[in-house]
Amino acid sequence: MGTGFEFEIDGLEELERDLTKAVKKCPVQAEKTLLKLARKFKKSAKELAETELQPHAREDGQQNAISEKWGHKKVGDNLGLAVLVYNSARHFHLIEDGHNLVKNGQTIGFVPGKHIMEKTRNEYKDIVPKEFEKMADDILKEGGLN
Repeated sequence: MGTGFEFEIDGLEELERDLTKAVKKCPVQAEKTLLKLARKFKKSAKELAETELQPHAREDGQQNAISEKWGHKKVGDNLGLAVLVYNSARHFHLIEDGHNLVKNGQTIGFVPGKHIMEKTRNEYKDIVPKEFEKMADDILKEGGLN
């Protein structure tokens, strides 16, 4: 008959405790990271809009309504959390996507879009994953799991 063998692993309870702590911290930290990124994204989009758009005098005396209308909003929760960055100026979609130039009811040309959100999104394609990797590393380090 064969003989059995025994082995003992020490530290599983501590590992379980550390993993549980990290898992509980993750949604909270992810939300903080996401909101921080949204604020940075919004700032970058606003700065890009200010450089891309020509200031022009308006009847109401304002210079550029676009720069005053940036916002962000959290949607969803936990694993389905997202943040929308937007511009609520009524004409932002015309600036973003382009529009026909109309004079006296006649279309006389097309004004191409500035694609501010698209350009900013492309700028953040590399930034977002790095920020979330850093967040995960911080959570693991704090839990002693690095």
